[in-house]
Amino acid sequence: TVSTPPHPRARPHSSRLRGCGHCSGASSNVSSRDARRVQRALGSVGARARRRATKQSMAEIPARRLRRVQDADLDGKVVLVRVDHNCVRNGTLTDAFRVDATIATLYNIVERGGRPILMTHVGRPYDKKTNTIQVDDDESVAAAVRYLSSKLGVTFACPTFAADKGTGQGIVDIDTSVNWLISDLKQRRVGGVYLPNARWFKGEEGFFGAESQQRLAQQLAGLADVFVNDAFGSWQSHTSTVEVPKLLPSYAGLLMQKEIKALKCLLQPKRPFLAVVAGAKLDTKIGTIKAIASKCDALMLGGSLYNTYLCAKFDVMIEGVSDEDIALAKKELLCPEIEQKLVPLMTVVESDSIDGCGCVPRDGVCGTDTDVSNPHTTPPTKLLHLRDLKKGQKYGYVLDVAPVSFADVRVKQAVSSANTIFVNAVMGLTSSGFHEGTEALDSAISHNKSAYKFFGGGDTLAEFKSLSPGLYMSALEDPKFYLFTGGGTVLKAVEMDGAEGLATVQALMEDGDEREANRTGRAEPKCMALSSCDCGVPEE
Repeated sequence: TVSTPPHPRARPHSSRLRGCGHCSGASSNVSSRDARRVQRALGSVGARARRRATKQSMAEIPARRLRRVQDADLDGKVVLVRVDHNCVRNGTLTDAFRVDATIATLYNIVERGGRPILMTHVGRPYDKKTNTIQVDDDESVAAAVRYLSSKLGVTFACPTFAADKGTGQGIVDIDTSVNWLISDLKQRRVGGVYLPNARWFKGEEGFFGAESQQRLAQQLAGLADVFVNDAFGSWQSHTSTVEVPKLLPSYAGLLMQKEIKALKCLLQPKRPFLAVVAGAKLDTKIGTIKAIASKCDALMLGGSLYNTYLCAKFDVMIEGVSDEDIALAKKELLCPEIEQKLVPLMTVVESDSIDGCGCVPRDGVCGTDTDVSNPHTTPPTKLLHLRDLKKGQKYGYVLDVAPVSFADVRVKQAVSSANTIFVNAVMGLTSSGFHEGTEALDSAISHNKSAYKFFGGGDTLAEFKSLSPGLYMSALEDPKFYLFTGGGTVLKAVEMDGAEGLATVQALMEDGDEREANRTGRAEPKCMALSSCDCGVPEE
């Protein structure tokens, strides 16, 4: 369990309050000192020796690194933990994977004497049209809290703060009643405190000015002694991820460290490197596509991105693809640096309607009965081969890639020969029953037993789990697979050439002097002095 259960006779202080509903059961990496050391080395040598001394001195300078939760003093401390449990839809937990992924950090904190306060965002409650925050139970953290309480067998106290209904600006302040819950937390009457949806707070996303952000940051920091960010999937520069670390000793959680390590492996791949990317709009993904294309050896596109490419390549019109995206594709996707790496998927699925015909296509063909006696009758959903595309012709909705495409020699070669595969793609409109392309992709990738396979989070993982549950379960334990919790963060980090470019990660970095101070404060287990010890050495 993550915390010691409350004594059977101990009641939370908050339960004595009338109407208590809080408790839910079961840049440069060189410091000034380092620079002076280099200057002293340069002052006493000749030109050639000076260059050699520079290289040697710089190599001795410790690089900035993440402050790790393993190195923090947590005993008796209240720890504010920013997690990414954004897996609640319409008040229901849709995927427990993100919640389960943070349990190791929570255990580490509690086992070492810390008392956790959790915080996550759920959905997008801010309405741009009305400039208001919609505080709705459908985007409450309650479902995540219920799951976590059941999973760990502890009680989480869930405070409720009144939203400003007059202005529609959400929760303006953290109510002082939370102090009762923190007292319960310290006395172990509750296993943890789980704050409301972070995006319900006026100051979280910065839509109402910097002053509201600073106000929220100070109030959040006032709740705890230490801050731990374990929300790899929350890369945006919001108050709870960027401003709070300025006010508290701040550390990266175990999941955050694990995700960043996997991302480094992805950015330094074992070649050949195959990337599969899909999306709805080219203008929002073109930066990512260009960044990935510069790193990979072969690139597959899916979804609307592939439709846009087909329009640009064959000078055709496909329903649902805008002229603006086609013009952008002709400029960006048809350039030699990208097009020479694109692996064509030769057969797609065309439909008269974006919702299909109500059936689940089989091998890309509609299962609805058609008038076979009439040679001019065609099913509403059918296969469309790239060789049959005619310049200037207009086509219906292309809603999937046909499974037969993955039997093509070029596609099989690209998948089977890859040593690293990255997937952030759903190939078809699965909500309308067009899932065969995604299933065929997952199956083809799984047959490559030697490749390292990285799957992005969000819709990619949700469909992977839904369409190929057996493969998904085996991937959780297979060291050749890595399933990211934050697919959008991965794409953003790839575009920035590393997680170190993200403001949320920069807020957790230490310099060389700080690293040495932290190292001297860590004590190894005494058993490590024994030759028989199998504790292992902590990773740096």
